[in-house]
Amino acid sequence: MEDKSIFELIAEYSAGTISPVDAELLRERLESDADAMRLFREIREGEKMLKSVQAHEKIDLQVSWKHLEDSLAIRPRKGRWLLWTIGSVVAASVALLLMFVFQFTRQAEQPETLVSQMGITPGGVKAVLQYEDGKTIDLTSSTSYRIVTSDGLVLVNDSLKGLRFDQGELENRPMKYHTLAVPVGGEYHFTLADGTRVWVNSASEVRFPNCFSGEKREIYVKGEVYLEVARDEEHPFVVYAGENEVRVLGTRFNLTAYPDEQKVVTTLVEGSVEFRNDQSSIRLKPGEQSVLDRATNKLEKQKVDVSIYTSWVSGTFEYERMSLFDITRQLSRWYDVEFVYEAEEFRNHPFTGIVKRDQSLENVLKNIEETTNIKFEISERVIIIKRAENAANISRSGN
Repeated sequence: MEDKSIFELIAEYSAGTISPVDAELLRERLESDADAMRLFREIREGEKMLKSVQAHEKIDLQVSWKHLEDSLAIRPRKGRWLLWTIGSVVAASVALLLMFVFQFTRQAEQPETLVSQMGITPGGVKAVLQYEDGKTIDLTSSTSYRIVTSDGLVLVNDSLKGLRFDQGELENRPMKYHTLAVPVGGEYHFTLADGTRVWVNSASEVRFPNCFSGEKREIYVKGEVYLEVARDEEHPFVVYAGENEVRVLGTRFNLTAYPDEQKVVTTLVEGSVEFRNDQSSIRLKPGEQSVLDRATNKLEKQKVDVSIYTSWVSGTFEYERMSLFDITRQLSRWYDVEFVYEAEEFRNHPFTGIVKRDQSLENVLKNIEETTNIKFEISERVIIIKRAENAANISRSGN
């Protein structure tokens, strides 16, 4: 039987109908062919866009398709798509395939939602704001409302845009630091007084001022954040993560600095940043990443695909030969579960793929099982990692 095309494999993967054999074939192609991986990401991003369009029925689907085709046609493609030579053909192919994927995915969504309701559900918007005087307020809400702090400062907690300061209330205010903490199984985004946008991942916190004064704009981070820093050349923006700091003027970057992890990772999307500590420093360009090993204090720089490290902001987990240990550590924070390795040899087992953060944990683990010889056994909120004997199927203990 002739091998399926990369288009067919991606379509079946998105629809949830791919067989274990074809899933393994897709994984091998993605790992060995950079163009196939880029196509995979393009299609998955397009699928997310279409679902967003469907959710907001006021947007016309045909018009959105035209916008998609136009954006694909004008996007720079130098050095891309070695399998095709004409950009317009690529755009049309991707657009047509996305329509095909979208139809199949819609058919598969209903049972998937049922599984999500019955299984371990993903995290959501959760955060607690602690004022400088120690008082706290829960920001987990599906509605917009105004918050008046103990010193009279007005904040707006917007259900779509997150927390932001009422700019009209900031004049002549003394600078006070507040702390926004996101628990395990949560995420949150908000806007600082200078217009800088901050996305906060699970089990993370940000200490920030109600307003900025002095020569520098300073915040303090534990965990993982993604920032779009408002440009202000006269007032550099500094992010402190323990003994380390990232200095910027105006840029977009991701910082991972969990206290219980060995590495501090800074990934630059746009602009320029400098990562430094008391022993060394590195300046990054877009597409570069600094990695600090806390154990050895060794600081290195490397080129990376930034989408892998920022995908959580847009609602996906994106992996490219990432070790299972790093993946499960990420999943444990998002789904509030614990992973136990019965088969230790799988800790460094690499996995390549893209999964959605709004899926149930069972569906995410199934995606991993289909392309590996790993079996996940779920008992309450503990996931035991085993070697699969035959076909990989998630089994819930007690069933």
